[in-house]
Amino acid sequence: MAVWAISDLHLSFANPQRRDQYAARWQDHAESIRNQWIAAIAPRDLVLIPGDISMALNHRDLQPDLDWLGRLPGIKIFSPGNHDRWWGKLNNLQRILRRSQRAVDGNVIVESGAVVCGARSVDVIDLDHASVPQRQQHERIMSTVEAMLDEATARREPGMPLYVLWHHPPFDQHGRPGPWVSRFEHAEVTACVYGHLHAELQWSFAVQGIVRGVRYHCVSADAVGFRPLRIDRPSLAPGTSD
Repeated sequence: MAVWAISDLHLSFANPQRRDQYAARWQDHAESIRNQWIAAIAPRDLVLIPGDISMALNHRDLQPDLDWLGRLPGIKIFSPGNHDRWWGKLNNLQRILRRSQRAVDGNVIVESGAVVCGARSVDVIDLDHASVPQRQQHERIMSTVEAMLDEATARREPGMPLYVLWHHPPFDQHGRPGPWVSRFEHAEVTACVYGHLHAELQWSFAVQGIVRGVRYHCVSADAVGFRPLRIDRPSLAPGTSD
């Protein structure tokens, strides 16, 4: 079994949207993802998808996107992104997922010998200058992260990797960590996968590689060439640190 990750699929089969209006690399992106996915991924592999899965606004329009993903090999694990407005309550979503699909949103699952969790994320901001609603939102997120990682630690057996799906970059554009990063380190997270970034300049500043024991991977579909990135084999990129 291998573990892969890719985010920001931005599927829209019910109401097709031309994403190449934003950048030429997005032309026929779903076909590109499909072809490279099939070439790389085996039926028993895990594929982590941290958000912006579908541009659908409701579960009805989501169905073609779930069907498309359901036909691809591998066990897919989703977490919500800022564009996943169809997400809703986790219990309702779990009832419509296909056989090869799972979802995490503040919860923990054990799949194929790995512990996987994830939650709805936000951008890193300066809390000293944040509004009251922003601080309250961060407090709610941190409460979710604390409970989620406590459960993950309790369910984790020796030798099990722990993966976190986190849509927004865990660090800001200057490399400063969000408040959740120290919790990832305390829980000895194996790897955190995130997306959300779609500009080459953003990719160049994104924190990737090993930072204080945790591996970080930016897996926005366009950042990884619309090909899922294998993440279960540690590799240090230039500029990473222990």
